[in-house]
Amino acid sequence: MSLQNELSRYQAPFYKSWIMARRNFFTIVEVIIWPFIGLLSIGLMTSFLSLEENTISFILLGTIAFSIVQVCQIDIAYVLLFDMWSKSIKHTFLAPVKGQHLVLGSLLFGVLRSSLVFLILAIFSYTIFGFNFLKSGIIPLFLFLLGLFLNSAIIGILVCIAILIFGQRAEVIAWTLSGIMMFLCGIYYPISILPGPLLAFAKGIPLTYFLEYFRSFYGFGEGNLFLGYSLTLIYLFLGFFLLNKAITRSQKTGILLRLSE
Repeated sequence: MSLQNELSRYQAPFYKSWIMARRNFFTIVEVIIWPFIGLLSIGLMTSFLSLEENTISFILLGTIAFSIVQVCQIDIAYVLLFDMWSKSIKHTFLAPVKGQHLVLGSLLFGVLRSSLVFLILAIFSYTIFGFNFLKSGIIPLFLFLLGLFLNSAIIGILVCIAILIFGQRAEVIAWTLSGIMMFLCGIYYPISILPGPLLAFAKGIPLTYFLEYFRSFYGFGEGNLFLGYSLTLIYLFLGFFLLNKAITRSQKTGILLRLSE
């Protein structure tokens, strides 16, 4: 197998995501309008409550992180959702592609879109609320964003697996799974206030450690970045393995034909 052929398998889902986004005007809602409304509403609430500066930073950081993860993971989920909605999912797997090709190719597009979301929200959060995302420095910011992107991939993989196993019934997972994960990771509060069972789940989610790591630059404890990346890599490799198993299973059970015309 030539390197060019292998690269083309990653380029295909990226190009597909680009075409679908370019043709869909409402993509601007996902990238600009909803993230901005979320930031503005939470930011105004913190002003109304007259919270301290470090508390405002804690909350705004979680809000922006949630928007980045939400936008990035949905682009990965779209790689199968669009095919399912158009009843053409079987055609995707006529090509010699595996789960990692679909996920990593669409992840690259998701990184581009969510990076745009970050830039917009970072500018607005600084202009309106005085929250400086560069307070930590460039390298910690890069490590934080990379962690968000990789965790978005984990969520996207789980959505793709659910689609291949449960079909259209799994559609709702694309919009709820990231919300559940961010709830456990503590968007607006430290995970220490969670009840025991939920706290145990939170400590098993790598996103928790990336949020704690970046919040440490704003006066909130310390984050275990090594543990965060270690869990992320474990979940990614396990996710790719299970996704390829789900692809094989869907071909044997005929669910690809039921989701296609």
